Amino acid sequence: MTGALGPEEFTEYVADRLRPFGITIVVPEPLVMELHYGANEPVLSIPLKSTYDQYLSVPAELDHLVAPYVVEIGWTVQPPRYKARDIFENTLPLMRDTTRDPIVQDGEKIVRDGKEMVMRLPKGPLLFSELVSREDERLIVQYMLARDHELLELHRGDVLTCFPEPSQIAEISIQNLARRALQSGLTTRVYKVENFQTEPVLIGFRDEKLADYAASLINVHDVMLALEKNLEAKEGLLAVLPSRDQLFVTTSVDEQSICEMWLLARHLKSEAEAPASNLVWRFKDGDVTGIQTVNLKEQ
Repeated sequence: MTGALGPEEFTEYVADRLRPFGITIVVPEPLVMELHYGANEPVLSIPLKSTYDQYLSVPAELDHLVAPYVVEIGWTVQPPRYKARDIFENTLPLMRDTTRDPIVQDGEKIVRDGKEMVMRLPKGPLLFSELVSREDERLIVQYMLARDHELLELHRGDVLTCFPEPSQIAEISIQNLARRALQSGLTTRVYKVENFQTEPVLIGFRDEKLADYAASLINVHDVMLALEKNLEAKEGLLAVLPSRDQLFVTTSVDEQSICEMWLLARHLKSEAEAPASNLVWRFKDGDVTGIQTVNLKEQ
């Protein structure tokens, strides 16, 4: 391809775009850059091969392809707020319905004092994964740094120097929650509702400071599998998580139980300070097999 940059030239072009940030850049081989942030700080290795392959297909898009690196690395040049070890060991998943409990993202337009503003967060977008996106409910798992009773928001720039891909934070947070569930132990309590045939079981941590993460236990395969075995749920479980600190399960999986669990979730979510979901989640062998809602003709 005439006029296209070779691997060495392409790598140097990207490095030149990042040098104004004052980071020490080492190129151990073509299409690989290492960013050295200083003594006792992580080294961020950036592979460029996939971006280079895209560039060869559309050379005119060179600046467009390089721009995301400039933006994301720009978030990392400010002094880190948290130590890498702290993020690695103490990140936990938090359930949240952003239709009821919204978040503001980097680049989002908001109106404040009658003026439209574009939000520019110094560490970039918040870290979260989307689970459900509906008109009436947008359920996400937000990744938070847990410090005693504090919940600290993590942004993409907070983890870029710690992990090759920020997406790894999801797996790490679930592992951390599983470990805490094992260390703390879980409680089960029958939660009777007047005129209900179904008797839901409320799941919680023995360690009360972990209560905010109860709903997130649906993400932990081993926990849900253990609940199935301990409750002798041969047909699987129904689960609802009306708020981030509430997880209810039942071994009854018939249509009446689905309706009653949905009514319970809808009621508790409407009263919750930290709402999560009014859907009914089906589990079998520790995994989600379906997510249901109920359409009733209300009198």
